[in-house]
Amino acid sequence: MKTIAVISDSKIKNDRPNNVGEIISANIKEVFGDYVKVNRYYIDQFSNDTHINEDLILIMAGSRAIKIREYVQNPENIIIARRTFLKQGMSQIYRIPEGEDVLVVNDNIETTLESVASLYNIGIKHVNLIPYESGKDFSDILYAISPSEMDLIPDYIHKTFDLEDRVVDISTMLLIMSRLGVDNKDVQQSLYQYYQKIFTANETVTDNYSSLLTRTEELDFMLDLSHDAIVLTDPEGRILIHNKKFNQMFNVSGSVVDQYFHDVVNQTNIRQYYPTDYINDLISFNNRHLNIEKRNIVHFNKDKRMYFSFQEVTYIKKLEQNLSQKLRKKGQIAKYTFSDIVTQSKSIRDIIAKSRRIAQTDLTVLITGESGTGKEVLAQAIHNASARSQQPFIAINGSAIPENLLESELFGYASGSFTGALKEGKKGLFELANNGTIFLDEVGDMPMHLQAKLLRVLQERQITPIGSDRIIDIDVRVIAATHKNPMSLIEQGKFRSDLFYRLNVFPIELPPLRKRIDDILPLLSTFTEHQYILTPACQKVIMSYRWPGNIRELHNVANYISTVELSEIADVGALPQYIIEQASSHVLDASTSILALNDADAISAVTDLDVALRVLKSIQFLNTLGKTAGRKHLIELLEKHHFDMTENTLKKVLSVLQQLDFIIVKRGRSGSFITPHGQQFLDTHSK
Repeated sequence: MKTIAVISDSKIKNDRPNNVGEIISANIKEVFGDYVKVNRYYIDQFSNDTHINEDLILIMAGSRAIKIREYVQNPENIIIARRTFLKQGMSQIYRIPEGEDVLVVNDNIETTLESVASLYNIGIKHVNLIPYESGKDFSDILYAISPSEMDLIPDYIHKTFDLEDRVVDISTMLLIMSRLGVDNKDVQQSLYQYYQKIFTANETVTDNYSSLLTRTEELDFMLDLSHDAIVLTDPEGRILIHNKKFNQMFNVSGSVVDQYFHDVVNQTNIRQYYPTDYINDLISFNNRHLNIEKRNIVHFNKDKRMYFSFQEVTYIKKLEQNLSQKLRKKGQIAKYTFSDIVTQSKSIRDIIAKSRRIAQTDLTVLITGESGTGKEVLAQAIHNASARSQQPFIAINGSAIPENLLESELFGYASGSFTGALKEGKKGLFELANNGTIFLDEVGDMPMHLQAKLLRVLQERQITPIGSDRIIDIDVRVIAATHKNPMSLIEQGKFRSDLFYRLNVFPIELPPLRKRIDDILPLLSTFTEHQYILTPACQKVIMSYRWPGNIRELHNVANYISTVELSEIADVGALPQYIIEQASSHVLDASTSILALNDADAISAVTDLDVALRVLKSIQFLNTLGKTAGRKHLIELLEKHHFDMTENTLKKVLSVLQQLDFIIVKRGRSGSFITPHGQQFLDTHSK
């Protein structure tokens, strides 16, 4: 256990108990609990027999370091305890009127000046803080404050406030934590709770630490949600992190951090896996079969960590059965054809033309392109245009399936091939796709050992299920896809070059949506449930946006517009806020496109001319009467003239009139005012 010495001047000060040391000790115990032992010392009680050799020594002021130097075995262990105020005591100081002089009183000039500095540092700026000095006259000051030294305030000052005892600040607590190496979850939680109660001078540092603690809590929570037992160790096997599932699976109670992994699970020969970079194996523990996966992780390009995860085979079996059922329900039918691909882009039309020709062959196709560009839609269209269109279309995503299940999903397995396997065995997706097409999505994420097996399948058109010596001939067309750059993956050693050239027989690269701008508005119109008239401003924002999520993101935006937009005209306000904010700022000035037309045509481009004239005339009428021309009053006036209008439609009309400089819309309740330009337009079109 680590030890801390808390040194104060004396037990008695000014004929009363001096509780500074007691308060500081209580602060430390509140944060560090039983992980540290606190010993208290008083300078006026030092003798020749006094020897201070604790791991850390806290003093209240720098001048005390000289006084205690000869009694301290390791002077480098001395730190000054910076102090601050509790939030509950500080509330009183805000009652003092702004600009007043306020006398700050403490037990001596050094602690008084320190208190003044602390108050300024934590943001007390509305009053002038005057440090108290004994013997000086401060009778012209009305207010005085003190951290529990109220009896030292001169009697002639009657408006006094007790700020309560000062406490250790967060920077000192963090220093103690670092110097003693006491940084576990219990201490972190206690420090976070302590931090909530005090004022701190450096909000940036403490806020960052608070965010870090919150993130640590979230990561721990996520680890504990996992069905896998997870352990992270150093190269010697000392446990750094483990989750609750590990405790349950290996019958461990409480935390085993800092213990050796091979000692905790001594019924297994876990040490045999330490030298290996990667392992996927079966082990036995307490008459249960566990799948173990081990990987090495390089920490900060320097320190190595060993990551272990364990799954019970019975859980893998259930996962496999559920996954197989979902895949087979989802992936056997190709829904899309070339006629479903909406495009006005020459590049896409060229791709479709080439794909129609390649569909008549059995050549392997590799489709590349960013996520959301429509790779699976194109793969389905190729299948439906081929002679295999009446046969299965099986789609599988290489990045969405756990690595320990991917091989059995692709190639199947024989009865009894491994613990937990189905008694009757299982057909793989290649076998299920026989005579049809298999679509290997995200093939760039496929593990290297499966890449080798896939290469043999492409070469021989034969598969061997796991645990079987039976060779199955297959007739299947392969279409692969990836959003990653295959050549870059090859250079990084993550993708086999021989597999790439086997897949890259007919390469197709789908351009991102930002490079097929002509397709954005037609696709949006196709995706929306209703047909909308997009205002020029709305169109320009949409066309300017980069669409990093490509067609998938555009489809989401179409659903958003269909949900929020109730009228037939969609303006900028119908778009998600993040698109509006990220679009180029000049796009938001729709007046550049509207004002390119004459005034009447500009209005007609986004709304009905008669409607705009009625609104403009109503604004003129209310302005003449000196009444507020807000939306509520405008709607009421229009209703009196038997003209119904929704508030949403009115907002759009007002937006157009404002862009054309026909009206000025003021903030708050002032409403709209017609401009000379608007009056001229109204006079012209009212004749």
